[in-house]
Amino acid sequence: MTHRRARQAGFTLLETIVTLVIVSLLVAVLMQALNQTLNLRTRLLRHQGEARLAALQEAWFRDSVAAALIDLPDGLGEMRGNSTAVDFVTARPLAGSGPARVRWSLQRGANGIELRYGDERLGEVTAVPGPLYEARFAYLGVDGQWHDIWEPETEADERLPRLVRFEARTGRGTIAWWVAIASDPRLPTRLRRNESGVY
Repeated sequence: MTHRRARQAGFTLLETIVTLVIVSLLVAVLMQALNQTLNLRTRLLRHQGEARLAALQEAWFRDSVAAALIDLPDGLGEMRGNSTAVDFVTARPLAGSGPARVRWSLQRGANGIELRYGDERLGEVTAVPGPLYEARFAYLGVDGQWHDIWEPETEADERLPRLVRFEARTGRGTIAWWVAIASDPRLPTRLRRNESGVY
């Protein structure tokens, strides 16, 4: 009798194997769930980093273009632009402080067309790496029309466009930055030439 009671109090080999199989299945399911959670976290962090970088790139462009200033051709120079580049004087360059002449341009890089920024203090840096497709600048003039080229005539009162637009397609979507220029587009009266051609 005593022998039978001792035998019934413990686990049989079959019960132990079944228990181990159930535990291993639970561990496998939990490890798979943990792996999926970690992959999701990695993807979310990557997307969050890309979104922050895209917001920073757009802020760089917006800040510098919105602060565009009028200057004379013999000073820091007037705003000039075409569909692949725009040069202008801004009160908010990316490096340093105070007015500086800057350039945003589309150039071919190692990964295709990319958007670059340049000024005298910082040099030239890649602001938006490529590849960019169908990328271009455009300028809203005082006539209410979009232009591919911005080169104000010498005698024109209005020297800056109302808006500068940059559009491009990327592998992740589209870029559509429309920036209103905050300063008055007209040349100040004191900087205009008089009848004798003097400013």
